[in-house]
Amino acid sequence: MLIRYRRAENGKPVAKAVVYTAVEHGIDRSGIDPDAIRVIERLRENGHEAYIVGGAVRDLILGRRPKDFDIATDAQPSRIKRIFRSARVIGRRFRLVHVYAGPKIFEVSTFRSTANGTVGNEFGTVDEDAHRRDFTMNALYFDPHDSTLVDYVGGFKDMAAKRIEPVIPLGNIFKEDPVRMIRCVKYAAVAGFRIPFGVRRALRRDSGLLGEASSSRLTEEFIKILGSGCSAPIIESLRRFDLLRHILPEAARRMDDRPALKLAVVEELSRLDSLSLDPRQERGLAVLLSHFLKPFMEAAIERFVDAPEAFHEAVVLSRLVLAPLNPPRVELEAAVLVVFKKRGVSPLLRPRREAQDRRRSAPRAGAQKAAGQKPRPRAPGGEIGEAEPRQEAQPGTAGAKKKRRRRRRSKGGPDSGAANAPGGGAPSA
Repeated sequence: MLIRYRRAENGKPVAKAVVYTAVEHGIDRSGIDPDAIRVIERLRENGHEAYIVGGAVRDLILGRRPKDFDIATDAQPSRIKRIFRSARVIGRRFRLVHVYAGPKIFEVSTFRSTANGTVGNEFGTVDEDAHRRDFTMNALYFDPHDSTLVDYVGGFKDMAAKRIEPVIPLGNIFKEDPVRMIRCVKYAAVAGFRIPFGVRRALRRDSGLLGEASSSRLTEEFIKILGSGCSAPIIESLRRFDLLRHILPEAARRMDDRPALKLAVVEELSRLDSLSLDPRQERGLAVLLSHFLKPFMEAAIERFVDAPEAFHEAVVLSRLVLAPLNPPRVELEAAVLVVFKKRGVSPLLRPRREAQDRRRSAPRAGAQKAAGQKPRPRAPGGEIGEAEPRQEAQPGTAGAKKKRRRRRRSKGGPDSGAANAPGGGAPSA
């Protein structure tokens, strides 16, 4: 174990971080995305400090394979964009950079300052950045260049003790950002860590602040929960800490009023969690939402029938259950359709052939009637049949005479335009 020092105002060295070696932290480098390592190496080659941070480090310590790799550096966004041609700056208040490596996206952030507390948007140093993070388990910095783990806040010891400890004081952490309460419960459920008494008390005290959080951020966190592989214990923990009713008020009310529904939701989410272990299983947003919505739909809808009205009723119910969350409309409707199909009903399939034919022929028949023509006859079964054979004009009739005159005009005969000019011959009978 190594120690990083800084100079105090009186010139004496003060320990500011503990540095763990590969033998001490036990992180397996094979679990790190090679492209993430290349991004860090490219930043280092250009004279910048860079680390893997956040949930990726937490998962690596727990022996899990991370889904995403976030990177923190002292390079500012404009500089990062110059280093990587395949990069895009995002965000307004605090800018981040997305670096693209084929289909993969790596989020690169600049170290943040504590000059204005934990919510300012100024750039700072790595030790300031560590004190801006929510919980100690998320404030660890891994350097793949020499496989060292840098710890400014005691996060590695807290993980070894399996406890959730905040970096920001309890009096401010949830008031500054209520969504941190959801993350706290989620981390405890996913990692199997305990939440200390002081944090539990703060969760119950500040739970009402979640009602003031942005619906977009709540939606984002809820989707992450459904795809976490631990959605059942997370939802149950949110309900136990009195947080769920501030995130999904209608869903929480129905679950509290009907214990059988609550049990059905837990069973369905447990099924979703088991499916998430299989990489071959589809885990799109519509599928995730369908598992949560299925128990509510089955408890409220009397019949799943092949009718647009039934589908519309189910969509309205789903919006009510998920309110105030705002998932994309197309994904919500697709989720409802997934539930219908599981019940053997597909209300959005193309209509039967007879209905198609009726719609196709209706405007044509109306146009024929307006023109004074008889509509074409229908074949038995509603399909359009063959028209009656065309009747040839009989010799000597007005129709036959008109037909002969048209042929003469087309051949330049006596009925052509020249024959009708002044001095021309009269048309023959």
